[in-house]
Amino acid sequence: MEITVLGTGSPVPTLERAGTSIAIEIDNETLLIDCGPGTTHRCIEHGVHPAEIESLFFTHQHMDHNADFFHFAIASWSLGRESLTVYGPPGTDRLLAALTDVYREDIDYRTRFYDDDGIEDIEWIETDGDLTVEGEDWRASALPVDHSIETYAYRFDTEGGSFVFSADTTPIGSLPEFAADADVLLQDACVARETTPPGERQGLVWDRLTEPMSDAQADRLSRTHCSPAEAGEIAAEAGVEMLVLTHLLPYRDTDAMVADAESTFGGEVVVAEDGSTFSV
Repeated sequence: MEITVLGTGSPVPTLERAGTSIAIEIDNETLLIDCGPGTTHRCIEHGVHPAEIESLFFTHQHMDHNADFFHFAIASWSLGRESLTVYGPPGTDRLLAALTDVYREDIDYRTRFYDDDGIEDIEWIETDGDLTVEGEDWRASALPVDHSIETYAYRFDTEGGSFVFSADTTPIGSLPEFAADADVLLQDACVARETTPPGERQGLVWDRLTEPMSDAQADRLSRTHCSPAEAGEIAAEAGVEMLVLTHLLPYRDTDAMVADAESTFGGEVVVAEDGSTFSV
């Protein structure tokens, strides 16, 4: 199992970090978790062929996790994808309906060049806490987590190992059990300390973030996300091999994030970058 973290950012746009998306390659299959802004371009950049993705798992329907779906669906179909199954919570059906509503004429135009298999027949399977998906060489399961809307973590198991993505969540007691003994836990660590970017990177987004987050803002964020130290606590209780921190707001102090996570977890800690890869 080869894991490529395509996007590690947040709703606040930066060039360095696209929206949340993870590709998982298992033998001859490629799975995708979430489809945040920039996903399709990150696939091309990091050697993940969009047309080979026939299973897409949505954790939840926030824009930083789904905004590139229309681009991915049409581009991967035009590149040769012939089928797609989408797993996701309620609301995912509205996203699929919007694809063929907003882009009806676009799709009709493109069917002059391509068969409509893979665009008119996208299947949706609702994610809930009982979801189990059996692939040829893998098994996926889901766990409801604690975010601002209905959201699910996913676990992927193969004969050789296991990978868990926490999705956006506060610390919950069921997550360490769900992630127990995983080789890699990719964990939300959004509530992290700021740093100052190099002078040439200031402006635009930075102008809105010149002051450290207030206590009130941090408190609101902590009601829907984890800190690096909390991510470490989850990893320690779960007994995972490697903790990978993701979902970064702009200009986070990544060294401090690692130190905070290591204060509660004794295993390997990595802050994910777009394009980070991990083998299980």
